[in-house]
Amino acid sequence: MTKLCPFPMLSMALAGTWLMLAGFSLPHLVLGSLFAIMIPFVIAPLLGVLPGVRSVIGAMRLTGHVMWDIIVANITVARLVLGPVSRLRPAFVEVPLTATHPYAISLFMSMISITPGSIPLALSPDARTLLVHVLHVEDEEVFVSNVKERYERPLMEILEC
Repeated sequence: MTKLCPFPMLSMALAGTWLMLAGFSLPHLVLGSLFAIMIPFVIAPLLGVLPGVRSVIGAMRLTGHVMWDIIVANITVARLVLGPVSRLRPAFVEVPLTATHPYAISLFMSMISITPGSIPLALSPDARTLLVHVLHVEDEEVFVSNVKERYERPLMEILEC
């Protein structure tokens, strides 16, 4: 972390995202780089202390798992929604949290949120339990185990918190 670039990983992610969305050209490279430096600099006081990343490869692997889960969940939800309503087994599931850092919990909730068929609804006041609404769940314990094993455990291994 430097004074010019307080969060280099965030800056690289912002610049890369800008170039992927806008297309690669010299003006977009300059503008994306400018925003990638300015935005983290401006929001640095709001972010406090972000946990570091222990493993970039682990983060890429987790990103791949989440992207794969999104694809599979889209197909599953489409089948469920287009089928008879009687097949649905919606449920409110309480997921006990092992993560304690606010950013880790936020990322965990975001991963659940972007996966179709599940949405985090509430975090307990002590931040130890997350209430999740699931469109279709056969076994709540299996759902909790899968979410914790696929998202929370790798996230805690990746982040320095």
